[in-house]
Parts: sequence; structure tokens; C-alpha cells
Amino acid sequence: MERKTIVTLFILFCAGCSYYSVSGALPGHIKSCAVPLFENDTVEVDIVEDITAEVVDAVINDGNMKVVGEFQSDAVVRGTIVDIIDGPATYSKDEKAELFKISVYADVQFFDQKKNRVIWEENNIEGWANYDAADPSAREEGIAEALEMLAKEIIDKTVSGW
Repeated sequence: MERKTIVTLFILFCAGCSYYSVSGALPGHIKSCAVPLFENDTVEVDIVEDITAEVVDAVINDGNMKVVGEFQSDAVVRGTIVDIIDGPATYSKDEKAELFKISVYADVQFFDQKKNRVIWEENNIEGWANYDAADPSAREEGIAEALEMLAKEIIDKTVSGW
């Protein structure tokens, strides 16, 4: 009886894993996209230029779409930076912050201009990074890493649907 159970579980496991698509979620007719300047609902200066550049770079590096102007594009990635949260991530023995975690949140939409419809939309997509609490210049590096992660999340969702 135990052998029959194991064989049955193995068959079910294989059947469950037998379908996997690598085709992604990007509709076939979308070959180009525009990335207009993100909006900023925070007090952080220059962040919209930085996130827009990171998203453009992520689209180019992914290679599934080319970046063109908004009026020539098949789709548009639009976004708004809605929050930036800094907080201690780790403490020393004497309870002083050693690392800070910075999180950047964005509301993002991927819009199909050819079919005039939203393909996906998500609020509070997060990119984050840790930085050294003792180094005042490390915050800027933390923001840059968080924006890079955020851009990758946006493009992964756009191309893969994840």
C-alpha cells in the first residue's frame, strides 16, 4: 500500500510540474515602450529623474522592448514615487543603529497604447537597500540601490507578469 501511495504522489507531483511557460506576460504586439518622467509625492529631491533613468535602463537591459517616445510607443510605464521610509535595520550591543534600511515605494501602471487598456497596475511596489548608519554619504548609495531594485521589480512584472 505504501508503494502505491508513493507512486501516486510522484505522478501527481510530475503532473503539477509538467506545465511551465517561459513566454512571459508581455503581449506579442508590444515591441516598444515609453517611460515618461515619474511623479513624486515625496520631499526627496531628484528621485524622479533617478527612478525614470533606472526603469529606462532596465527596459534596455531586458531586451524585450525598445524605449521610444510616448507618441510612438506600443506601451507606457507610468509611475509615482509615493513614499520613502528610512529606519534602523540592525543595532550594536550598545543599542546604536549600525545599518539603516531605506525603502522606496511607487505606484506603477503599464498601459497598452495599441489596445487602449491597462495591462497591469500595482500600488506600493517596493525597492529597498541597507546602508551604513555611520556614513552620511551612504544614504545616497542606499537610495540608488533601492531604485535599481524597484526598477527591476517593475520590469520583471512587465515582462514576466510576476
